[in-house]
Amino acid sequence: LVQILSKEVSMPSSGAAPKKERRYIAPYYTYAAALAVLFLFSVVLFGFFFGQGEETPVRKIMPPPPYFATESSRTLAIREQDRTLFMRLMSDSAREFEQTGTLKRIVIKIDRNGKEVFGQTSDFFNLYRITPVGELSTLLESPSMPFFFYTGREARFGFAARVQNPDRVLRDFIQWEPLLPIAFRPFFFDEKPEGLIAPFQDRSYRNIDWRYIKLSEEEDLGIGYALFPAKNLLVVTTSKETMETVINRLFENR
Repeated sequence: LVQILSKEVSMPSSGAAPKKERRYIAPYYTYAAALAVLFLFSVVLFGFFFGQGEETPVRKIMPPPPYFATESSRTLAIREQDRTLFMRLMSDSAREFEQTGTLKRIVIKIDRNGKEVFGQTSDFFNLYRITPVGELSTLLESPSMPFFFYTGREARFGFAARVQNPDRVLRDFIQWEPLLPIAFRPFFFDEKPEGLIAPFQDRSYRNIDWRYIKLSEEEDLGIGYALFPAKNLLVVTTSKETMETVINRLFENR
C-alpha cells in the first residue's frame, strides 16, 4: 500500500488542466480505499487474536428432580459400562460419614459416546447386573433415584422409580420375591445378611402397605418394597427404618 501511494504522489505534475484535476482526485480515492482495506484488515486481526481465547460455552445438564426431600446429594460421573468405577464409588458413598437420619441422593451421570446423560433405570440395573422378572423392565420408568439412609453406625441403601401400572408392578415383585435376596445382594455392601429369617410379610405404615423380609435377627436389615399410590412411585429399601423415613418424606412433599 505504501508503494502504491508513493507512486501516486510522485506522478508528474505537467500536462493539461484535466490531467492536473485527476492528479488531485485520484489520490483521494486511493487513500479512501487504502483506509478501508486497513480497517478490514485490522478487524480480521482483532477477531483472530482475541477470538482464540473464547471457548464455546458448555451446556450444563440439570439432574432430574428428586422424588422426595434429601439432606445431601452426590453425583457419580462414570463412563458407559464402567461397572468397576461405579461399584467403587457406590461403596465409597456407603462408607461416608453422615449425621444420623440423613438421606443422601445419588445422581449417576454417564459419559455416553462423548455426551453426558443421567443414568436411567435400565442403566442402574445393568450396572448392578440385575435382570428384573416379568414386565418390570418396561413398567419401571426412568430415571431411578438411588439413595442412602444413614443411621449413625451404618448406611442403608434404597432406590425409587416411577411406575406405569402399579398393580402389574406389584404382581411382578411378588413373583420376584424368592430371588430378591440374591438379586439385591449388592445393595448390602459390607453387611452380610444371615439368610431367610422368615418369608416376605405384609406391613403397613401411615396407611401405606408394603412388603418386607427380615435378613438379620439383631440388626435392622432386610428387603422392603412399597408402592406409593399418590405418585405411582416404587420404593425399595434395605431396612424397616429406611422405608418408614421415605414414606414420611413422601407425605411431607404432597
